[in-house]
Amino acid sequence: MTGGAGTALGFTAAVLAAVLDGAATVVLATASQRTGSPWATRALLYATGLAVDLLGWSLTVFALRFLPVFAVQSLVATQTAFAVLLAHVVLRAALRGADLLGIAAAALGLGLVAAGAARETGWTAPPPVVLVVLLALFAAVLAGAAAAVRWGTVARSVLAGCAYGGAVLAVRALLRDPGATASVDALLARPLTFVTVAFATVGVAVYATALHLSTPAVPSAIVTMTEVVFPGSLAILLLGDRVRPGWWGWSGIGLAVAAAGVTVLVFRQTGGTGD
Repeated sequence: MTGGAGTALGFTAAVLAAVLDGAATVVLATASQRTGSPWATRALLYATGLAVDLLGWSLTVFALRFLPVFAVQSLVATQTAFAVLLAHVVLRAALRGADLLGIAAAALGLGLVAAGAARETGWTAPPPVVLVVLLALFAAVLAGAAAAVRWGTVARSVLAGCAYGGAVLAVRALLRDPGATASVDALLARPLTFVTVAFATVGVAVYATALHLSTPAVPSAIVTMTEVVFPGSLAILLLGDRVRPGWWGWSGIGLAVAAAGVTVLVFRQTGGTGD
């Protein structure tokens, strides 16, 4: 497969993952907020949301075969736009001009970040170093999850984004290992496979609690922004991902614009409390 074809496939998979992730966010939020509904109804909604989320995750993994972490995560982060629009239709969540401005800024900024991804890869840290770093990160995330019961929406969303980002980093590291995906047995023999599952499990659990405290737009925006900055930076340092020559400035501007858009969404929909 040519580099151009692979890039196109990765781009398409990441955009489809964004659509599915946005839909999953709204379904999970619906399940979290229907406290008066029968248990079976809520369980079915949770199961549906997790199934859609898993499909989106599968497409994200596929995209990571062709694109750097920060490019894939920037594209997947546009799920916020889909989540906000679907929440407006399904949950009757308020949608005003400031929300649309925040969505547009986040999408534009993340688009700049994704455009700066280089196809070539650079130096990669030895696998034992990557594993130790990810295990240390998981220990920190797990400690945060234990304390999250006292936190508000923003803090829980950041923690969920770190957990999801750790899972993405573990997947990217597995994909950089030529023999890891050769067979199911080879995959199960890699510690990073279980690290991926552990990160994802914590992320799903914490994200569900964040969705219970707020409209879907706020957790979705914060989680996706965290997933771009956190794993993207570590992937550049450890896994050989690179920014195109001359694009560091544009990528920085993109991150700043996206952060401004997320801030607008958070403060508009939380009334400026940040909870």
